[in-house]
Amino acid sequence: MPKVKLTDYAQKRLIARATIKNRMEIKQINVKGIAKRINMPASTLYNRFAHPEIMRLNDLWTLVSILGLSNQEILQIVRGREDV
Repeated sequence: MPKVKLTDYAQKRLIARATIKNRMEIKQINVKGIAKRINMPASTLYNRFAHPEIMRLNDLWTLVSILGLSNQEILQIVRGREDV
C-alpha cells in the first residue's frame, strides 16, 4: 500500500505536538505534572495536546513559563513549521 502524504493541517498539528512533547521530555515533566501546576484536569490538557489547534493563548503562555519554551519553539507551535 502506498504511503499517504500528510495534509498541511495534519503536519502542523504533528509539529506542534512534537515540539511540546520534546520540551516535556527535556524538562522531565509529564502531562499530569503540568495539569497539577496549572490547576486543570489532566483530561483537558491531554485533549489540548492531542488537538493543539484548540489550545488557548493562556495555555501557551503557561507552557512557556513551565517548560521554558524558546522563541523558536513558540514559533514552531504557532506557525506549525520546523524551519522557522
